[in-house]
Amino acid sequence: MTVRLLMASRVAAARLVTPGVREIEVVPRHRAEFPPFRGGDHVQVQHMDGTRRDYSLIGPPTATDRYRIAVLRQPAGRGGSLLFHDDLDIGDEVYVSYPQPGFEIDTEAGHHVFVAGGIGVTAILGLLHELPAGSRGEVHYCVPSAGEAAYLPELAACGLPLTVHDSSAGSRLDVGKLVARLPSSATIYHCGPGRLMAAIEAATADRAPERVRGESFSTAVPPGERRGEPFQAHLTLSRKAVSVAADESLLHALHRHDVRLEYSCEGGICGTCVLQVLDGEVEHRDACLSGDERAAGYMTTCVSRGRGDISLLM
Repeated sequence: MTVRLLMASRVAAARLVTPGVREIEVVPRHRAEFPPFRGGDHVQVQHMDGTRRDYSLIGPPTATDRYRIAVLRQPAGRGGSLLFHDDLDIGDEVYVSYPQPGFEIDTEAGHHVFVAGGIGVTAILGLLHELPAGSRGEVHYCVPSAGEAAYLPELAACGLPLTVHDSSAGSRLDVGKLVARLPSSATIYHCGPGRLMAAIEAATADRAPERVRGESFSTAVPPGERRGEPFQAHLTLSRKAVSVAADESLLHALHRHDVRLEYSCEGGICGTCVLQVLDGEVEHRDACLSGDERAAGYMTTCVSRGRGDISLLM
């Protein structure tokens, strides 16, 4: 869990990498350079209307006069991608967080395997900047079609063998076969759609956890789908009682009761919507809080739930 300090920035350049992916460059408004970052880091970007989303920094890390991100247009998504893809023009003001750590290169690995699915290529592309010279490895890029394969030249230039798995051409990645041939000294880095990441996690279940490194920015549950048992959250400062239904998150229930809380990913990834629990048991479902933070009573309101009633410092 990290504090988000936002820096005033403006859109300096934008281009379509593919028909559905728009790359955006932002520059700081009140400073010469942005803070330094490492390959694999990401930032949270706030649109002019207040919407926040997390994006991987494409890099290279040596270029701190600007940050580069890429946005996949998702018409059936939660609306954030349309705002950032369609509704930002050159010169528009946005706010950008300090770089947040993502997954890192395993310096002990004997072989590096990078698996990118769709827009997940941005996280992999950033991470590749940290690969030590002379490292052995391979890159696998899973795309729906050749026309949707963003950043192919950049991936090809990384120096590792690159295989593009084009679903429309029938060349899907066989995750089980890939993992089965890898030595135990190999480390796998993966980012992409939930189905791909779940397949990799399942296929690598018997491997050392530090040898499998994934990065995800959204695991949001579709609206109306059951999330768990209903419970009640008691707000100790405002003296309100908020009922959380089985098909909604605590975050949505708070908003429904006009209790406003900042949020971004809605998938337990970014840590923006964290609150402190004073009493009650929590079912933690996030991927951002440490064991110490959970023990201290913190929870993500977007995915985690109370096992029975809970009391919040709010």
